Amino acid sequence: MLVIYLLAILVWALIWGFATRAVIYNKGYSDNWFWWGFFFGFIAFIVALSKGDNHYNETSEKPSIIRDTAFDKQILADGGWKCSCGRINYHYVSTCACGKSKTDVVAPVKTSSLSQEKQTVSDIEAVKKYKELLDAGIITQEEFDIKKKQLLKL
Repeated sequence: MLVIYLLAILVWALIWGFATRAVIYNKGYSDNWFWWGFFFGFIAFIVALSKGDNHYNETSEKPSIIRDTAFDKQILADGGWKCSCGRINYHYVSTCACGKSKTDVVAPVKTSSLSQEKQTVSDIEAVKKYKELLDAGIITQEEFDIKKKQLLKL
């Protein structure tokens, strides 16, 4: 029974540790408050909630804090996104603290010219295969023309 109580206390402490750390990171601090939350639980969580936001605007001349660039790079490497206000957000955050949504800020990924060339080559090969089908009498000229227009985007 003692093991169950100790395990429950450990899980409880882990929950408060991760919750406190998440609040601190979301407020713009790069400090790790996990252990404060782990040992002091609800009290550390309340203190973390009472701290002011520590965000800066990249367009301002003087940032309010010195950012931990290694930490920011890790968030971006894990799938995070950077808002136009300069804040680095986790991948699971859909709206920045400034109010802008992830879909408004993150530009759609553009395909490279190399992948476009590969797509064009594969489309041309497909047209050749359809031409062989046409010559063999398996498809009609109309069907060939329709497929050719679809593949070559004419």
